[in-house]
Amino acid sequence: MDLTVRDATSPREQILSQLQSGAAQGDSAKVARMLKALKTGLDERNEQGWTAMMLASRNGHTEVVKLLLDCGCDPLLRNKSGQNSLDIAEFWDHSSVVSLLRSDPQAKKAAEKDVVNFFGVNPLDRQSHRRTDRQWLDDAMRDPTTTYVLYRDLNPYVTPSESSDGSFQYALAAYTYGEISFALNEAESSTVFLGVGPVHQSLKASPKQEQNAGEGQQEEGAWFALDVTSIPEEKMQEVKPEAEALSRRNRLALMTLREEDAGIIAQGRSMLAWHDRYKFCPTCGAKTTMADAGYKRICTIEGCRSLKGVHNTCHPRLDPVAIMLVVSEDGKSVLLGRKKGFPGKMYSCLAGFMEPGETIEDAVRREVKEESGIIVGKVQYHSSQPWPMPSQIMIGCIAQAVSSKITVDTEELEDARWFTRHEVIEMLGATSNLGVGSGMFVPPGNAIAHQLIKYWARMAPSL
Repeated sequence: MDLTVRDATSPREQILSQLQSGAAQGDSAKVARMLKALKTGLDERNEQGWTAMMLASRNGHTEVVKLLLDCGCDPLLRNKSGQNSLDIAEFWDHSSVVSLLRSDPQAKKAAEKDVVNFFGVNPLDRQSHRRTDRQWLDDAMRDPTTTYVLYRDLNPYVTPSESSDGSFQYALAAYTYGEISFALNEAESSTVFLGVGPVHQSLKASPKQEQNAGEGQQEEGAWFALDVTSIPEEKMQEVKPEAEALSRRNRLALMTLREEDAGIIAQGRSMLAWHDRYKFCPTCGAKTTMADAGYKRICTIEGCRSLKGVHNTCHPRLDPVAIMLVVSEDGKSVLLGRKKGFPGKMYSCLAGFMEPGETIEDAVRREVKEESGIIVGKVQYHSSQPWPMPSQIMIGCIAQAVSSKITVDTEELEDARWFTRHEVIEMLGATSNLGVGSGMFVPPGNAIAHQLIKYWARMAPSL
């Protein structure tokens, strides 16, 4: 498949097409001419989501990569499979390109940061000390700079837009107090304070007002999650006709959101899911009421044991899940499994809920043994991912196997097998819709399983 194909209908698009084809071919003279002619928009993507920098990195064209870096191209932009230029160069073992990209100041700064998975990027300062300040909360809820994120049956309101390839992308639908004040008076409408952060782009003041606020200062405001399930859909449609509640059947559409928006939506959804599921006191069974701006529920029965001392029975629930990539004893293959509900020929990391009194390491070993019969020795933490369906925290690990014979628990898995490095690379490629390999694939780049698998593939010797 030609990664540089694009519909070049205008002179600018023709230049951009020439830039991308020159980058893919390693024609530095052609790239230099196109850079001079284009001047702006150097990081525009082709239909597969690849930039000129990615194409040059994929084919190991060091001189072209240097030209693009010198012109300010961004090496950290990601394609549809979640790979940036450095990932691509490392994946295909182009050592000279890898060295060049790693020395770039942007890449250096990014490398110093911890791995943050999708749903884990949240720009809001949660400001827990505000949760008991009733006056501040009341004022903040009415402030014109406050952003409301709405949910219907736990489905977030978003605004869809059609991209150039005909698919739909989604953005967080932001509401003001003036637009949804009527919903705040509904008895069944739960409201949760999410934190303080940048005012949503669609709600920002005019450029003149922003200028008056002070040069270099970013306008900030409070953010709240609001459940509008009890409000007729028609009434919400009148408020913002372009917005819609994202269907549960279309959860993958959440992955098209900006990472910052996804993190905010995840926080709100998990909190509202807890309020929806836990309306009664787990100690005595009586009804509970919301407190601490949505971060606590209080039993309505005076004298209930949950009201005395330190108890965690009425605070938001979070369920830890261990997810692990199991590496073979010789380090040349990894264990992936397939559940019955998985789409197509998708294989993924094994995973399971942690149990009380269990360490993360023991949970990894137990789950792997239960599902596949494989015995695990050393366990290494990699990263974590909030998963708001409804309130898991995925704890990603790399596990070292000390046995190789697989015995599949058919109640848990449809299949489990060892995959070689060749096969894993093909599956990662198939996930990005490049049409290679046997048709098997792994979860998309926004899933922690993908990041664990890619981490191992990048560590392993190249083909």
